[in-house]
Amino acid sequence: MVHSLKVLQVKVSGRLAHFRKVFSNSTSLSYYFPPRTTIAGMLAAAMGLERDSYYEKFDPNKIYIGVEALTPLRKLTFAETYLDTDNINLTKLRGLTNRVPITKEYVAASKGESVTYAFYFYPADQEYKKAFSKPLYPISLGPANMLSWVEEISEIDCEEVEDLSEKKVNGALPASSEVGVSPGTELIIEEGMPRSFDKVRRSGMLYNYYFSTNASSYTVKSGKVYGIECIDRTIAFL
Repeated sequence: MVHSLKVLQVKVSGRLAHFRKVFSNSTSLSYYFPPRTTIAGMLAAAMGLERDSYYEKFDPNKIYIGVEALTPLRKLTFAETYLDTDNINLTKLRGLTNRVPITKEYVAASKGESVTYAFYFYPADQEYKKAFSKPLYPISLGPANMLSWVEEISEIDCEEVEDLSEKKVNGALPASSEVGVSPGTELIIEEGMPRSFDKVRRSGMLYNYYFSTNASSYTVKSGKVYGIECIDRTIAFL
């Protein structure tokens, strides 16, 4: 039986984004889209929750989250040098000796000035809607200096789906599915993404996802994944 659902859709924009890959160390590589843990952190910030206090509250079995890019995306790579503080002395703190080279990736829009994502939350809790309407803490697309703003908040009518076979999907899709790519679609596999943290901030198993970087839909050949069908969108939950 197909069930109708009320889903909260939140569109968030920012000039740049950076979602650090959990397996990167001295080089700060970025995912193209925020992992589920990052989106939950944005919601927690908007609600004014303290760090590390919300992992159980936003467990994947309690709240379902989906994401898609609404603007075509590209990556920018910058090189920086940091102070070498392994052995602290005045000379090193002044930067007069060798520095440590660091490479950073940022996500930017390939068209327009802003990066925009749509986040989908089920159930559509009114507390979440209120939080994004008036965030208690600033929300950002990654680190604190990647400040973002909410473009639109809406409750949309959707139907739940458990088999996405032969459907056109928008946004991120678990890579356990088999997909087909139409001409003009830029589809990547984003590897090693966390879904949740435990109480000591361990991510556990990492997951792989398909993702369209040019904000286009793509066809799923076969894939039993829990998601939603809305007016003009099919979204898989992370």
